[in-house]
Parts: sequence; C-alpha cells; structure tokens
Amino acid sequence: MYKKTKLPVLFFSKSIILLLSSNQSFADANPTPAQQVLQTVTIGSYLNSDGGTAPLAYYDGGVDWKLSSALPLPSDVLQISGKQYSFLNGVACYKMGRSCTAIGAYVTNAEGPDAPGYAPLSYFSTDSGAHWQLSATLPLPEDVSMPADSIRTALFGVACTGAGQSHCSTVGYYSNNTGATVPLSYTSSNGGKKWKLSETLPLPTDVISPANKQNNILYGISCDPNGESCTAIGSYTNNNKSTVPLSYTSTNRGRSWTLNQTPFPLPADVPNSNQLSELRSIFCNKMGFCTAVGYYYNNRTGVSPLSYVSSDSGATWQLSSTLPLPPDVISQIYRQKTYLNGVFCSQTDSSCSAVGYYTNKNGVVAPLSYTSVDGGYSWTVSSSPLPLPPDAATGILSNSGLFSIICDESKNLCNSVGYYKTAGTMGIVPLSYTSTDGGITWEVNPNNLQLPADATQVNQLSRLNGVN
Repeated sequence: MYKKTKLPVLFFSKSIILLLSSNQSFADANPTPAQQVLQTVTIGSYLNSDGGTAPLAYYDGGVDWKLSSALPLPSDVLQISGKQYSFLNGVACYKMGRSCTAIGAYVTNAEGPDAPGYAPLSYFSTDSGAHWQLSATLPLPEDVSMPADSIRTALFGVACTGAGQSHCSTVGYYSNNTGATVPLSYTSSNGGKKWKLSETLPLPTDVISPANKQNNILYGISCDPNGESCTAIGSYTNNNKSTVPLSYTSTNRGRSWTLNQTPFPLPADVPNSNQLSELRSIFCNKMGFCTAVGYYYNNRTGVSPLSYVSSDSGATWQLSSTLPLPPDVISQIYRQKTYLNGVFCSQTDSSCSAVGYYTNKNGVVAPLSYTSVDGGYSWTVSSSPLPLPPDAATGILSNSGLFSIICDESKNLCNSVGYYKTAGTMGIVPLSYTSTDGGITWEVNPNNLQLPADATQVNQLSRLNGVN
C-alpha cells in the first residue's frame, strides 16, 4: 500500500509547480563571455517516461553543459511506474572539480500502512561529474521511526573541507520514533564514498511540544575550505508555534555540533504570532565570516527575502539591512513572494551574490538576483528582470526560478541554476545562467540543457537544485 505523502523535494513555494581565489573583487576583472567556471557540476531531478522522478546531473559546464551518464539507483528503490522518486538536492566538488559528492533522497520499496518511506541518497564522482557511483548505504540513527515504511529521511546540503577536501559533511532531517522531525548530519573522510552518522544534534530549549509537532530541519552547510569549522542552518518550530531560523557550529568537520542558543533577531515587520522564517543557504569564508539567506513572512505584503551575517563562523548572527525588492515586484497586499535560495561569497573580500525568485507585477514567478559588496550586510537587487530562454512561456504562463549559485572569483564568473517553464507542452526544464561581473548581470545559457533519452517530452518536471 502506498499513500500520498509529502516528499522531501526542495520546493520553496506553492507558486512552483512542483548551494583557489585571488585578491581581486568581483568588480576588478573584465573576462570575456567565453570563460566558464572551472569544472562546474550541477544536479537535480527530471521526470522520466514512466512517470517517475530520477536524479539528473550535468558537468563541464556553466555555458556548455554536458549530460552525465545515467545515475544508478539503490537496489531498494520503489519500482512502481509513476511512483519512483529519486532526486538530488546538493553537490560539493573538490580537487579542482575532479571529485564530487551529491546528496538527496529516494523513495524505498518498503511496504506497509505508512508507505512510501524515503531514505537518504548519496553519490560520488571521480571524473568531474561525468559518471557517478552510489555511495555505501547510509546508516540511520538508532531512534529513526520504524518500521521501514515509516522512515522519513532526506539530505539537503553538503560541503567538503580539509587537506585535499575529501572530508565532507552533509545535513538534512529525519523523523524519529517520537514522531518528531529532527536535524540529521553525516560526515565522510573519503569524498562521500562512505558516510558516518554525526553525534545527535541538540535541539533548542524552546522547541515546540509534543514531539510529533516538531519540525527541525537543516537545509544548508558551509565549511572552512582549509580547516575543520563548519556551520549549518535551517529552521525549527518553537513553543509559540512559529517557524524560526536555526543554526549549529562544528569545530571537527561536522562530527559533533553545538547549537546556537541565541535567538536570531527577526525583521520588525514579522507577525506577532505564527511566524514563518527560514534559512535556506549559507556561505562561510576561511576568515569566519558567514552569510545566510532565506525568506520570511511579513505582516503586510507576503514573503520577503531574509539575510543574516556572522563574523564568528555562525556563533552569533546579525540581521542584514532590509533587502530592496525588484522594481517590478507585485504590489498587491499579501501576494508578494520573494525568496532567496542560494548564496556565494568571496574568500578574500566582501563580495557576495544571492539568487532566488519572486512574483512580478504580472503575477508570475521570475528569477531573482542580488549582490553585496559588504559581505551581506546590505544588498543590491538586479535593476532589470533576468532574461529567459527563447522557448520560455510568456505572460501569465511564465514560471521560472533559481536555487543555487557558484562563483569563480579569480575569473569574476558565476553560474546559477534552477528551472523555467517552456511554451507549448514540454513543461518545466532546467535553467542555467552565466555572469561575467559577479552576479550583477546575467546571460541565459544559450544552449538548452539536454535531458536524458528517457525523459518525458510532455509535462516535464525537471529542475536543477545545486551547482558547484
């Protein structure tokens, strides 16, 4: 028996049909448009001809993406036509992009009254993302909900650090035997080939009770590329029934975590009760400066972008200045939906870029981009809408957004990825942009990203969730 359940795909809004440097800042260089980010890899999911969702990956890209070989699926994946769900949410690469690990979740074939259950999914690549191998089966926490058909476990963020950067950490959530959704973390010392559970993460003292109402999730992680410090962010539900930001720090590459006990300062225009504020992406540089982005519901217009900065590797956080909205944002009360999903900052200066999506004056979802020259304390929004591919749907049928960004600051280049809706019957397909000025302006990928041979050609539902 397989009932309908909420799957851990990284959706952020009901508007969606369904993260070596030089001393140059982003504004210092003037590269040619032909340059690309070195050995860029991007991952996500697509809809196959059987109606199932399968992992998707591209490599060697930024401008000219190449489709990776088909990714193998776990032996216990659900094989029922139209009910197979396997997807990737995050990717991290190291050794100049030659080695990568990608993480997500998949629906298992365990049968029972609570089916389908879902389990963490992980791959590794040693050829810059051209081919992928399944990681060893990830161990589950001792208190995970059982039996197997009731397991709810997913991974969202991953980062690699240390000498050779083969030490990786990944975060997400799982449902335990009390019915609570709680943070989950793994570490790997061999680039994601095999994962080990981290110590159990402590929960905030003001977490909601009873346990089955708890919703504590980690969405993003960033680690010092040369050291052992890591910071993870997400959200939790407190005893005021509000969803608020959550963060942890680690000094041993994620083997154990310390909870940030100081509540995040919230914007002045949040509601008095039933608040909803989440952090979705984080970037920390080697000097301990971190920037985290997400969204919050305000008490006036709807959903607004959210940003915090930290100068101590995430031990304490300061609210950024109010982010300006795009010039053509929708004006009707409570209809604004402006989300930040990905952020990247320089290792050597205070340049940052962030991406997401927003609802424009026509009531459609469109890509969104911000830049900062002070590490995320203040942000500048793109002055004009981002261009869409020639085959994109127009008018009220348009629908597009961005989920992740990566930059090569030595070349002043950035890639961002997401999805867009095509005209006609094809549906939702991958979207990719390149910037040659650190994210101030963007050019859409001139070459449509080729989907796998078994992808459905009608009502497609593919997207890119991560790039590195």
